[in-house]
Amino acid sequence: SEMPGESDNVAPVGIKRERPDDDAEGEAKAPPRVGDEDYDVDDFDEENLDNVLDQAEQAAKKGGRMAPQRFCPYLDSINRHILDFDFEKVCCVSNSHLNVYACLVCGKYFQGRARASPAYFHSLEHNHHVFMKLDTGKVYCIPDNYEVLDSSLADIKHNLDPTYNPEYVSKLDMEVKYSRGIDGTEFIPGTVGLNNLKNTAYLNVIIQALTCVSDLRDYFLLPSNYAGCKNLLVQRFGELLRKIWNPSAFKGQVSPHELFQAISVESNRKYRPDIHADPSEFLNWFLNSLHRGLGGSKGPTIISRVFQGKVRIESRRAKIKKAEDAKSRNPEEEEWDSDVKPFLHLTLDLPPTPLYADSSERNIIPQVPLLTILHKFDGSEEQNIRGMLKRYRLKALPPYIIITIRRFNMNTQFQVEKNPTIVSFPIKNLDLREFLDPEDVTDDTTTRYDLVSNICHEGLVTKATGTNEVHDKGIAIKEGVFRAQILNKAQEQWFQIDDLHIQEILPQVVSISEAYIQIYERSDLTAKRAEAKARSGLAQAVKEESTMDV
Repeated sequence: SEMPGESDNVAPVGIKRERPDDDAEGEAKAPPRVGDEDYDVDDFDEENLDNVLDQAEQAAKKGGRMAPQRFCPYLDSINRHILDFDFEKVCCVSNSHLNVYACLVCGKYFQGRARASPAYFHSLEHNHHVFMKLDTGKVYCIPDNYEVLDSSLADIKHNLDPTYNPEYVSKLDMEVKYSRGIDGTEFIPGTVGLNNLKNTAYLNVIIQALTCVSDLRDYFLLPSNYAGCKNLLVQRFGELLRKIWNPSAFKGQVSPHELFQAISVESNRKYRPDIHADPSEFLNWFLNSLHRGLGGSKGPTIISRVFQGKVRIESRRAKIKKAEDAKSRNPEEEEWDSDVKPFLHLTLDLPPTPLYADSSERNIIPQVPLLTILHKFDGSEEQNIRGMLKRYRLKALPPYIIITIRRFNMNTQFQVEKNPTIVSFPIKNLDLREFLDPEDVTDDTTTRYDLVSNICHEGLVTKATGTNEVHDKGIAIKEGVFRAQILNKAQEQWFQIDDLHIQEILPQVVSISEAYIQIYERSDLTAKRAEAKARSGLAQAVKEESTMDV
């Protein structure tokens, strides 16, 4: 029944309160439901209040009346400069993650919108009336408790959860885009800084490097590709990538708080913001966790389709031969156990650094070509690993290949030491044909790769504590840092990113860096992108010419 004084276009949210004498003493009564005469939202616990209000709106619609949708006079109080949806979505009062709303005036998070909720009291105490429900993007006026529908709120909803269509995503690497934040700062979508949460530089460089993998990025920019996946790590990674590539962002930086929260839970607190970790180990764990989260145990995923190749591993037990038996060969010793296994990245070893200074009393920084240390995978070079001789030969190459150069090792004093050897590598046309098994090479096999991202380390590492610092008598005199060098494919411009600091660099700077992790893109994918870019530019030129003729 309709409350006295209510208009037909307003849904009744609460009805008269239940009187103490409505029921017989001791008589059990079912809890009131939406639409009952004695229904009241305050009869429910805090966790169900918002569900009750949503049920009331649905009940109003079924009754032939529209839910409250009014013009809000408080929209001018919204402060977009302080809105930040990157943080973990929990109430700042109750620390609960249920029914959390963002105050669009002060930017704080509060639970609930019904009477006696933290959001309700905040609106009355501070005269802040516009709130957005963070899991749906709906905007409400509190304490009046009606939904606000206004086109001016579209930019806020888009920043909460950016969405893209497939056509837009397909052109990200072809069209140069510049954006401007709400404070006037210019930025390039996809090339933005990431906040360091304390000691999370290893996370930032890995995320920056993965944003250059077009197939992986395009997959996660469209949530429909993994809509059925409930894994929190997968969902948070997709959300972060969509924010990194958001052209309408309020600022040119993103905080990976929610992703790191999911990483900490998924890794059972192995990765924490207060402890430094190795980027290579983290990348291996991260890709495998995404693969499992996407259902990798049941079949291929985007991770395996993009990064997974195959390598043949031959092994046998190493034996020490006597000098007189060196010329004799036992046929049994020449037999190798062979097995083909998948890989997500290739690990390369550096030659040992010189122990002594040169004649001018200066330490020599050695250099080695990348192709030289890649001979680990030529099928003939033997490595002794814990009493086993092993040989490696590539059997299948992925669209994107990850190369890790092992720079950090533990010495006899259990201290981390860095090998500063410079690895010279080509930016384009790295040819891996000689490391691929000849029986797997055909006329259609593409074996050339182009570099799209490079993670380097500058400075030295001593201390076994995991910190990147050089100490002199207990005083930190120099700090080693990880930096990501990434290629903006639309501009064909290299950028160096150190957390929030971004600068343009020349390709020559990339080639002389102390490379640690590299991601290469197969050259046929590069060629297809160049052709698509040329066609797009030609079509645009024709369109502009026809416009000028008119």
